[in-house]
Amino acid sequence: MRNLMIVENFFQKRSDFVRNALKLVSGTALAQGISLLIAPLITRLYSPADFGAFTFLISLAGTFGLIGTLRYEMAILLPKEDEKAINIAILSFKIAFIIAMVLVFLAIIANIANPSLRFFTESVCKGVLIVPLLVIMISAGNIAQNWFNRQNHYKIIALSRVANSAGNNTTTLIFGFLGFGVWGLLFGNFLGQVVMLLLLAVYFSKGSKNFFKQSNRSLQRKLASHYRELPLANTPQVLVELVQVYGIVFLLRFFSDDSTLGWYALAQRLLQAPLWLVGAALCQVYYKEASSLFAAGHEIRPVLFKTILLAFFSVFPVLLVSLFAGPWLISFIFGESWRESGEIARILAPWFFLDFIRYSISQTPLILGKTRQMLLVSMSGAIGIVVGITVGSTFSEHAFAGFILLSAIMSLHAIFVIAWNIWIASKACNTLPNQR
Repeated sequence: MRNLMIVENFFQKRSDFVRNALKLVSGTALAQGISLLIAPLITRLYSPADFGAFTFLISLAGTFGLIGTLRYEMAILLPKEDEKAINIAILSFKIAFIIAMVLVFLAIIANIANPSLRFFTESVCKGVLIVPLLVIMISAGNIAQNWFNRQNHYKIIALSRVANSAGNNTTTLIFGFLGFGVWGLLFGNFLGQVVMLLLLAVYFSKGSKNFFKQSNRSLQRKLASHYRELPLANTPQVLVELVQVYGIVFLLRFFSDDSTLGWYALAQRLLQAPLWLVGAALCQVYYKEASSLFAAGHEIRPVLFKTILLAFFSVFPVLLVSLFAGPWLISFIFGESWRESGEIARILAPWFFLDFIRYSISQTPLILGKTRQMLLVSMSGAIGIVVGITVGSTFSEHAFAGFILLSAIMSLHAIFVIAWNIWIASKACNTLPNQR
């Protein structure tokens, strides 16, 4: 009981968690503000088909980017010694580079084989060549942000997201005026990543001058073995979760046309803008605070419930707007040809709202050593994605039937996962030495 009071006083007096969360949320909110201000111009410069092709390519990059380090970058926060964290970061980048080289080979093969197989359009096929570069840049960004998270440099992480958004949207707008089509969207994303990495590199060079001098291959091999649970259990889990995000794109490409994929791309982008990026900020701070508490022998339920409440009140207004004014608002802002995006956003809003809460506390199984169980939970979500889109699109003539069934299934799944996270946190409390 005394230890619980210590934990509560820690948050009441210092409020480190809230302050750190606000730093990241403010940065990501500004980044999304830039995107939302420029989006009405971008939708008038690019067609739904352009957005559809771009979404397919960026989905490939996002999929391989998040597993490009085999999730070893998540271990940067775990060791007490900076030397170990540094070598985990270097190990992660080496793995990302090797995976990117493999993707270069596969992209070349795809371009050679495509004229006869006709699996991709010409623009998509050539765009695949830039995917390996995007993969290594996404991996490098994830490594850097975990390092700055370890150092409590939340302001730098927030600034990097603003820089990414500003660079991405500005260059996308310029290329749109020049009539680059899908390449304008792709180059805009690429240059946004470049701007972000340059900013991170500047801050990194100032505060980590002896970083690479501490590289130790022998230590990296030991650390790779010590944290082997991450590639063995966490990477398959991330792959399954990526099906929940990007699998929809591939299924829509099979069951519908480019315009539907383009409408979905805009709806997803608008819903994910306030949900996923703000959720990522909360998730990073929650992971740091909860892992520190658990390592010290304290329970994590106080910070778990605090995160859930912050997540709920952060995006509840977005849910209300999407449900009651989505189609009208999107058609008014982005043009009448995009009204279908509003209909899709209205259908998917409950799922995205609940999934935002789930995502903000998604590191709980990793902290508590429940990654293998989380893999099974994630697999059920991936199955829900496939069933929702496939069954809805196959047995109904309504174009959006798949979205309706998908939202219903995944909303229930998100509620289940949130409850499961609370349950395992409560169960872990009984095993802590400081709670006995």
